[in-house]
Amino acid sequence: MSDSPDINNLTVGKGILYFTPTAGVERDMGECSAFETTPGGDVLDYFSNRSGIRKKVRSEATSSSLELRIVANEATAENLAMQLGGDTPTSGGAGIKTFNIMRKSTVTGSLRYEAQNDIGNRIDVLLPSVSFKPGGTFSPISEEWMEIEISGEALATEHTDGTSDFGTVTVTDQA
Repeated sequence: MSDSPDINNLTVGKGILYFTPTAGVERDMGECSAFETTPGGDVLDYFSNRSGIRKKVRSEATSSSLELRIVANEATAENLAMQLGGDTPTSGGAGIKTFNIMRKSTVTGSLRYEAQNDIGNRIDVLLPSVSFKPGGTFSPISEEWMEIEISGEALATEHTDGTSDFGTVTVTDQA
């Protein structure tokens, strides 16, 4: 990656999201207008009591998390099942798929984002363990393009060397 400042680091992100359900096959999630990650966690603060006004003198992380938000624009049975906690969609004949709502409390698997942008650096993301719970919004009546909001979290993966992380990000300088 080019060191800052360098206007070639300015990026207009475009790409493809792939989801692989646990014990399933990777699938393209289709058109998505958002893929967001939000790091979080808890901290334990310590304030000194040695003066009239307490002052923070130490802060340590006690947990870490990575929240996910996807806005899928293609109204497929698979995307809707992720958002609504549905079981695996089954074929009901030519062009028909059906699933039961709220059959699963979580949909687990892995998520891969492959950058396809023409402007700026390409940023690929691999999250080997993700969990999506029913939630987000889905509005079948609208004057706008349909959006299916899918919310979840990345889960830490333990490695054989004793370390753990939530996945990897690869940044490739623009060509």
